[in-house]
Amino acid sequence: DGQVLDANENFLRTLGYSLREIVGEHHSMFCDEDYRRSTEYRDFWLRLGKGEVIAGRFHRKGKYGRDVYIQATYNPVLDLSGQALKVIKYATDITEQQHRQADSEGQLAAISKVQAIIEFELDGTIVRANALFLNAVGYRADEVLGRHHSMFVPADEARSTAYKDFWRRLRNGEHDTGQYMRLGKGGRQVWIEASYNPIFDAQGRPFKVVKFATDITKRFTAAQTLQVAVQGLTENAER
Repeated sequence: DGQVLDANENFLRTLGYSLREIVGEHHSMFCDEDYRRSTEYRDFWLRLGKGEVIAGRFHRKGKYGRDVYIQATYNPVLDLSGQALKVIKYATDITEQQHRQADSEGQLAAISKVQAIIEFELDGTIVRANALFLNAVGYRADEVLGRHHSMFVPADEARSTAYKDFWRRLRNGEHDTGQYMRLGKGGRQVWIEASYNPIFDAQGRPFKVVKFATDITKRFTAAQTLQVAVQGLTENAER
């Protein structure tokens, strides 16, 4: 029924309680009030009572309301007839990891509001693109996901040695920055200022590429127009 029977020192240290403060209390003391009253929480204990193992990441409350995140498994212990007698939870404190993840996700969400972002497999296959990128090139997500980056590149460039070297360097962990001409939907020219950034795993090996880009088509077009105008004035002055 969720009544606490025992806990080891690691658990007590993680939540900030002494053993006498929790034995005999209900597990709900470790949950926030909204979750305690929810159907989800009632179902949680019904499933455990039926002998179902539940595993995952959980948000819990430590002493004085401190937020604690755990990676845990709740394991029903069954008698000889298959009925649940009690539940043992094995847990790892991942609070710091969760805070780092939330910080990273928050920063990425902030960047996504101002920059076009697209992600690739190491072979150039598109796996994700945000709204700003899709707006810049004029495609829907389903029109680009699973396709190769070369869809944004003129055919002669896609066949070139330079383009093959471009992806070879990214696979080797080298980043690439600059201004690039890309093709939007219908062959429309799109100019971007971008950085292609290999992302590394825990062993230091690249496993994907993320491109952060800014659409500079209007600025580039204006600069070209100005250049043509200046060239015309220069020619007139020379004449």
